[in-house]
Amino acid sequence: MKAQLKLSTLFLSMSAIFSGATLAAEEDKKKEKEAETEQVEVIEVRGVRSSIKESLYLKQQAVGVMDAIVAEDIGKFPDQNIAEALQRMTGIAITRNGGEGQNVTVRGLGGDYNVTTVNGRRMASEHSSRNFNFDLIAPEIVQSLEVYKSPQSKTQEGGIGSVINIKTRKPLDLDGFTLSGSAKGIYEERTGDINPQASFLISDTFFDDTFGALFTAVYSERTQRADSYEGQGFYDPDENVDVRIPIDSNGNGILEDNEQSYPSIIPGYVRYSNWQDTRERLGASLALQWRPSDKFDVNFDSMYSQYETNGEQYQISFVTYDESWTPGIPAIGEVKFNDDGNANYVELVDGAMAELLNVSVPRNTDTWQWGFNTVWYATESLTVDLDISQSQAKNVSNGNNRFIVARGFVDGITIDQTGSNMLPDVTMTPALSSEQPFGAHYSYNSGTDVKDKIEEVRLAATYIPSFELVKDVQFGLHYGKQTKERSVFKSKNASMFSNGGAYFKNSEYDSFDDSSVEELGGLNLFRLPADVLVPANFDNFLDGEPGKHPDPWASFDYDKLYAFYETINPQAAQDKIVAKNSPKDSFALTEQTLAAFVETNLQGDLGKLPFALNMGVRVIKTDVTSDGYTFDVENVRYNVTEKDGALSYRVDGDIDDYYARSTTEESYTDVLPSLNFKLNLRDDLLYRFSAAKVITRPNLGYLSPYSYLDFNNAEYHASNPGIKPLRANQIDTTIEWYFSDYGALTFAAYYKDIESVIARGRVGTAQVGNYFKDGVAVDGPIFTKISPTSEKGATILGFETAYQQSFDEILPAPFDGLGVQVNYTFTDSSYDDEELNDLPFVGMSEHSYNAVIYYEKGDYQTRIAYNWRDDYLVYPDAWGGPEWAADYGQFDFSASYNITEKMRVDLSVTNLTNERQWSYVKTEEQIRRLARYGRSISLGFSASF
Repeated sequence: MKAQLKLSTLFLSMSAIFSGATLAAEEDKKKEKEAETEQVEVIEVRGVRSSIKESLYLKQQAVGVMDAIVAEDIGKFPDQNIAEALQRMTGIAITRNGGEGQNVTVRGLGGDYNVTTVNGRRMASEHSSRNFNFDLIAPEIVQSLEVYKSPQSKTQEGGIGSVINIKTRKPLDLDGFTLSGSAKGIYEERTGDINPQASFLISDTFFDDTFGALFTAVYSERTQRADSYEGQGFYDPDENVDVRIPIDSNGNGILEDNEQSYPSIIPGYVRYSNWQDTRERLGASLALQWRPSDKFDVNFDSMYSQYETNGEQYQISFVTYDESWTPGIPAIGEVKFNDDGNANYVELVDGAMAELLNVSVPRNTDTWQWGFNTVWYATESLTVDLDISQSQAKNVSNGNNRFIVARGFVDGITIDQTGSNMLPDVTMTPALSSEQPFGAHYSYNSGTDVKDKIEEVRLAATYIPSFELVKDVQFGLHYGKQTKERSVFKSKNASMFSNGGAYFKNSEYDSFDDSSVEELGGLNLFRLPADVLVPANFDNFLDGEPGKHPDPWASFDYDKLYAFYETINPQAAQDKIVAKNSPKDSFALTEQTLAAFVETNLQGDLGKLPFALNMGVRVIKTDVTSDGYTFDVENVRYNVTEKDGALSYRVDGDIDDYYARSTTEESYTDVLPSLNFKLNLRDDLLYRFSAAKVITRPNLGYLSPYSYLDFNNAEYHASNPGIKPLRANQIDTTIEWYFSDYGALTFAAYYKDIESVIARGRVGTAQVGNYFKDGVAVDGPIFTKISPTSEKGATILGFETAYQQSFDEILPAPFDGLGVQVNYTFTDSSYDDEELNDLPFVGMSEHSYNAVIYYEKGDYQTRIAYNWRDDYLVYPDAWGGPEWAADYGQFDFSASYNITEKMRVDLSVTNLTNERQWSYVKTEEQIRRLARYGRSISLGFSASF
C-alpha cells in the first residue's frame, strides 16, 4: 500500500505537469524550429556545448527512455573514466576501486541487473559474475555512451536496471584523413608520482570515400595509494555482540567471577592499512568500413584491452578482547568511561600483540572483441542486417594473491576515543618497525583464473510497408552463447607454520627444524629472520584525517619468508603453503540463448499532436549447463567418539575426497512484450510512456555447482543451478522540455514490480553421511541446508529530474559562456516479505544528484562538477548489524585551452577536496571502514590534423 501510494503521488504530479504543459501548448505560439539538415552520425562534435547538443538530440529522437553522453572531441571524453562519465546521468551511481570508478548502479540496481554492450554486442568480462568492470575500457576510444532505461524488443534482454551501450567510431563518419594524439602526465597526490598517459587515432578513406580504416591506441600508467582504518566487533547486546574489555586484575590469564569486563565504544578488532597499487592499461581498436554502393554497408570493428594491477596492502591489527586465537586475556592498563558507562579509553600493556599483515590481489586481464556487420538495402522497403561477433576475456591469478600474517608484540597500545574526531587516537609504543621481533603465523596464497567467451549471431530485417501509419516493421533472430570458466587455487593449510610447529605433530611429516622457535608474548612461534622484514615504505599515514594515527610500520619480503619456511620443512612449505588447484571450488558454465523478436513503429497525429509508438515482443529460450563439484552428503563417513553422552563427529579421511563431479542442465523460456509511446505536445515538449516485461538472469555463482559443510553451525551450503531468472514488470513515464539546442528540463517517474528476488536462506534439512557402530550403519547428523531460493518479490519506484541550460543568449559577455547541468534522482524499494522491509536493495541510494557548471567561450573551456549519493547498504549480515556506506560527494575540475585550431592543452583535478570514503555498522558512530585516496592532477597536450 505504501509503495502504491507513493507511485500514485508521482503519477499525479506527472499528470499535473502534463496538463500544465498542454495548456501552455494551446496558449503559447508555436516556435519555429529549423529542420535537421544532417544525420546524427555526421554532426561535428567539438566542445562541451556541441557534446550536450548531440546528447540531447539523441535523447529527444529516441522512442524510449534513454540518456546519452557524447565525446567532446576525438579522444576527449568528459571524465577520465567511463564509469565516472556515466555517473553524470540521472539515475546512475558508481562504486569505486581505489578511488577510481569501476561499477555502476542504475536506478539503484547494479551488478547482474544491468547489461553492458559494445556497439550493441555483449562484451566478455573477467569478473566471475555478470558484472562489468568499466575501468577495462579507455574512454579515449569511445564515441558515445547510451543508457536505455526502457527496452525495445530488438535490444538485448537481461537488464531489469538498464542496457548500457558503448559506441566506438566508424571511419566513414570522419572527414577523410584524420590524425590525432594526446599525451599527459598524471600526478598522484598520495604517492607523489607522475605517470604517463598517451593516445592516438589515425583514420583515412579510400576509393572515392567508399572504404575507410580507423585505428586507435591508448596507454596509461597509474600509481595509487589509499590509507584506511577498519573497526569490527562493536558491543551491542541487541545484535548478540558481547565484545567487552576484560580486566584480569590478578594477571593469571583467566577472567574469574570477581573480575570485571566492560562494554566499550571502541571496536574489539582494529586494523590500519596502507594500500599501494600500480595500474597499467593498454587499449586498441580497429574499425574497417566499406560502402561499395548504396545497397551495402559492411563493417568490421575490434577492440583489445590489457589491464594489470599489482596492489599491495601493508596492514597492522590488534584486538581489545579475548579470542580463541589470541594469547589470552590482554593486559589492560588505564580505562576511562563515557557518561553511559562504556569504555572510551583503554591501554593495552605488558607486551600487547599487534599483527603485521601483507595482502595483495593482483589483477591481470586481457579482453578483446571483434564484430562483423553487413547491412543490405535490398529494396526501398526492405533492409537486412547480419551481425556476427565474438568476445573473450581472461583474468590470470593462479595463486598470486597473498594474505600473510606475522605476530608482533609492543610495550603498549593506547586507544583513545574521548575526543570528537571520527577515528580514535591510537599510539603504539614502540612502532612496529622492522627491528621488532615477529613470529610466523599465517600464509595464505590463492587466486582465481576466469575465462569468459561470448559468441553472438543476429539476423534482422526492417520492412517499410505502404501503410501511412506504419513507419516500419522489424523482426529477426538472435543467438548467443556464453561460456564462463573459473579455476580456483589456494593453500592447503595456511597455518602450517603457526604456533611454533604445533601443526607438524601428528602430521605426515617426520620432522621439522625447530631451532628458530621462541616464546613471544606468551606464544611459541617460529621467529622470522631479520632479512624477512622490510622497513616502512610510506609516510604521512592518513594525512588529512584529524587525529593521531600509528606511525608507519614494516612489511614482508615474501620470497624470503617462503625460503625461511623451506628451512623448517621444504616439503611442508610446498604442500601446504603454495597455492594448488582446488577443483571443488572451480566450475564451467555455458548459457545459450535463442531469441526471436518482432516490433513495429507507428507514427501519426493524435488530434494535432504528432506521436510515435513502438511495440513488440521478444521470445527467448535459455539453456544452461553447469559443470563443477558438489559435496556427496550421502557417502560421508565419520569417526565418532562419545563423551558425557555427547557424540563428536570427525570426517574419516580428507574431506576433499567426498567431492564428486556434477553436471546439471536447465532450460526456460520467457516472453517479453514492450511498448514505448512518445507524444509531441509541441515542437519542443514531449511526453513518453513505456511499459515492458523484463528479466535479469541469476548470478553465475548461484548457477555453478558447489556445496560445503559448516560443522561449527551444522549447516550444509549448496548452490541452486536450477534457479530461475528474476522477472519484472516495469513502467516509465516522462515529460521533457527541450527549450534550446543546449537546454532541457526533464522529469521521469519509474516503477518496477519484481515478481521474485533471489536470496540465500534456509530451505530445509539434510541428513549427512553415516558411521558404523558395532558393524551397523548409523545415520549421521542433521544439517540445516542453506541455498539460494526465489523468495517473495519486491517493488522499486522513483523519479528523476534534470535541468541543463546554456546562458549564451541570456547573459552578457563575458558571462555568456556559462552553462549548468543539474540532476536529481530518488529511488525507493520495498519487499513483499515484511521481514525484509527494514533494508533496501544492496547498493541502492535513496537520493543522488549531480551538478556541473561549465564555461566555454572562444578558446577557453572549464568545468567543475559535483556528484553526490546518499548512504547505501553494503552488506546486510555484517558482524553486529548491517554495514552501510556513508553518503559521499566529490568535486572534479577540468579546463582546456585551444592553442590553435588543431592544438589544445588540458588540465583536470579529480577529488578536488580530498574527500574521505567511509562505512559504518548499524549507526554512524560505529565506523566499519574509512579511507582516503587523495587527489589526482593531470596536465596534457593534444593535437589533431
